[in-house]
Amino acid sequence: MRDQAAALDAEVTLAARELGVPGAVVGIDHGGELEFACHGVTRIDHGRPVDETTLFQIGSTAKTFTAAAMMVLVDQGRVELGRPVRHYLPDLRLHDEEAAASLTVGQLLNHTAGWDGGDSWTDTGEGDDALERAVALLADLPQQFAPGTDASYNNAAFLLAGRLLELITGEPYERALAQLILEPLGLRDTLTSLNEIMTRPFAIGHQPAETEAGVRACEPWSDPRGYLPAGARLASSLRDQLAWARFQLGDGRAPDGTRVLSEASLRAMHQLTTDHELMPGIGVGIGWMLREYDGVRIIEHHGDVAGQHSAVTIIPEHDTTIVVLTNSSPAGRELSERIVRRTLETRLGLVERPPEPLRLSPTELAPYAGTYRTDGIELRIVVAGDGLIIHGTVSDADGSGETLEFPVSLLAGERFLVVGGPFTGLQGEFVREGGAVVAAKHVGRLVPRAG
Repeated sequence: MRDQAAALDAEVTLAARELGVPGAVVGIDHGGELEFACHGVTRIDHGRPVDETTLFQIGSTAKTFTAAAMMVLVDQGRVELGRPVRHYLPDLRLHDEEAAASLTVGQLLNHTAGWDGGDSWTDTGEGDDALERAVALLADLPQQFAPGTDASYNNAAFLLAGRLLELITGEPYERALAQLILEPLGLRDTLTSLNEIMTRPFAIGHQPAETEAGVRACEPWSDPRGYLPAGARLASSLRDQLAWARFQLGDGRAPDGTRVLSEASLRAMHQLTTDHELMPGIGVGIGWMLREYDGVRIIEHHGDVAGQHSAVTIIPEHDTTIVVLTNSSPAGRELSERIVRRTLETRLGLVERPPEPLRLSPTELAPYAGTYRTDGIELRIVVAGDGLIIHGTVSDADGSGETLEFPVSLLAGERFLVVGGPFTGLQGEFVREGGAVVAAKHVGRLVPRAG
């Protein structure tokens, strides 16, 4: 055990130094036995050392909390996943009236709502109406497909789910989440209030920059309050995230025996809810992503926000969880993937075998080249040798954004494989209609071809 701990420390330190990640904490829970590895500082220029109590923003991993809170209301008989959202929010307005009329609560939680994903986050203020105002902006998002007929990663759907929590409980989202999930589970280091977070040791996010260190601290620290149910602002410690992951392996009770969720509802969150995949091999439960790794079932979620990255990986068959929190993006994702792969191999004997890429000529690759756009995302795809390069830009509400390059190889069945950078190993796919390439599904988002 001591040798394994030393090896983990060395792996985290090496990866952080090679990738330029200022701070990273990793936790492994195997059968209830906890192991930590911590490297670096909260901020590149004048931070303090990170440890298992440091607060990191967890980004989209917050969606698993929003989904769990909704499942508490399901257990209480206050909401039904199969009911239309308009049953609870009669004045719901979407760009497509048919979608607004048919959309169900469950479709908010498994990325099948069908409109543009809402990746451009508009500041709707700091008042208790911030979420309500953010939901009002959904009417501007074009509908890509009818609810339930496909899957595409959707931040905005979780805003609407958070708004339902407010309406049904009569409390602001933050208070509803605390009452339904955080307090019963004793997650005292999982916080939504900036005033509370700033009184604790907390990490500052970092993004690439032309500086001596190669990164810059992100300012402002967090994204708007109105986007909290999708992943803005929520901060947590390594200890709390390990406790959250351990809860997923239980029967719905807190460590003190308090019933938080029925076992049936907890297990339902970890089962496929649709035949449609976000990415090749990546299915969707209720708030969680599902896949197989070397034939073993994995439950997981990642989060990227304000220059920070989080990852929770759960392997039920081995009674094991892995949590990685970093204050760097996108390099933090690459560190996380490296540590998780290494841990699965060395601790559990699981090895993922990469698919075989196709060898195509520039002429054969040319139909995939072009520009693809959706709300807050632009992909410019160009031919490079025997593969493609995706220049991906995620834009803020003010139009600013950062562009990253993703070299990809084509696979059989219109799929592609990222072969370099922080998303190495992820697969996507192209969508054809009438023989023409009309969309690309990249990092879970369905991005239509421009024009």
